[in-house]
Amino acid sequence: MLAAMATPESPYSSTRLLKLESRDLLLGMYIAELDCNWSTTPFPVGGFHLRKADDIQILQKFCKFVFIDTNQGVPPRALNKHQLTILNTARKAVPVPAALKIDRGAYAETKTIKQSIDKAYEIYLELQNCFHSITLAVKNGDSLKLTTLTKPMEAMIDCIIANPQTLIWLLNTDQSNARSSNYCVRAAIWATVLARQIGMNRNQISVLFLGTLLADIGMYLLPEKLINKRGAFRKKEFLAYRKHVEFGLELLAQHKDLDDRVITIMHCHHERHDGRGFPRRLRGEQIPALARFANLAYCYERLLGSNLPGGQCSPAKAMSKLYKQRVLKFPEQLVSEFIHLLGMYPVGTVLQLATKELAIVLLQNAVERLFPRVAVLTSADCTVLQEPKILDLVNDKQAQESRAIIGAPDVNRINVKPSDYTFRFAGKKMGLGPLSFRL
Repeated sequence: MLAAMATPESPYSSTRLLKLESRDLLLGMYIAELDCNWSTTPFPVGGFHLRKADDIQILQKFCKFVFIDTNQGVPPRALNKHQLTILNTARKAVPVPAALKIDRGAYAETKTIKQSIDKAYEIYLELQNCFHSITLAVKNGDSLKLTTLTKPMEAMIDCIIANPQTLIWLLNTDQSNARSSNYCVRAAIWATVLARQIGMNRNQISVLFLGTLLADIGMYLLPEKLINKRGAFRKKEFLAYRKHVEFGLELLAQHKDLDDRVITIMHCHHERHDGRGFPRRLRGEQIPALARFANLAYCYERLLGSNLPGGQCSPAKAMSKLYKQRVLKFPEQLVSEFIHLLGMYPVGTVLQLATKELAIVLLQNAVERLFPRVAVLTSADCTVLQEPKILDLVNDKQAQESRAIIGAPDVNRINVKPSDYTFRFAGKKMGLGPLSFRL
């Protein structure tokens, strides 16, 4: 359906990448990939130009080698064609997709987080409850009442269109078990905020939301040990796990009036850009456009989720991992737009400062992406503060140095729960019910 949203080519292909030792870097080069985790460095995820000598010196402290994009920046002094090395040989076979037609100005932000957070949270809970009822019906063999999803789903889309940062904040401060039915709701929201980012029309957004929400419904016909599996599957487990797509299609086949695109999203949400997905091993443009959004949303949600062997992952680290999977698993431009929307440090992310204090990101700065507005939550010894201190790093030059962002700590090893702060910075709530507001 998004075929009409294509333009000639994507921003850059991985075949333009050149592996280079950090000691050979020059000003003007474009850094596209590092040999370390992006979140451990002060540089923006997604690539950047070397503008200052200091940038080179800092980069050399973190990396032995990097990958530069020779089409976006200056090449090495002596460019040897035999040195051209892409991230791995598999990328050579990955097709470069037609680029999305992006209209970031299609939807205006009509509400602030403060104005929309209470209503958004109410709808979020309602949607979770409705979807949970459907998963119980699946387990019990009852008929699925999909019409119960319509009202909360459309209300949620309205909230996302009004201000996607509200939902990003809610999801990043939500500590629910990611392997409950909640993860499907979350994935649908991630897919929708990305769709809004590129300017997708409302009809397609509604189809995408429902398709992503229902994509894993067949999971609830699998044994609990597979649903709650941590880490990699054994071969037999994986073969059984793959069956959930087939089960889901059988469940939706009972609903003859369902939009075919919803069924297509379910059928293809585990396909991957390099052809290594399932069930049909589709690749590149063979994967329906809406399904690509669902693919990315579920992958990002699983990176965040507690089903991973190491436990939950911070949004900043999940973004870094997602970036490394671009081109192979997902169209590169789709990942780039997702990163552009969330930023290097998404709202609701807990960060560690140079002072060893912990802070939570309150607001992105559209220009200075490395200097968000934060609230300091702990002292240097990690004692939780009774009154968090608000810092606007972009306007506080002293804080930029003394409280520089070091990176995202392991969320499983800190004594701060983002969920404790979901409404803390939204202002004092006045009134009751629909007439309530925040000061």
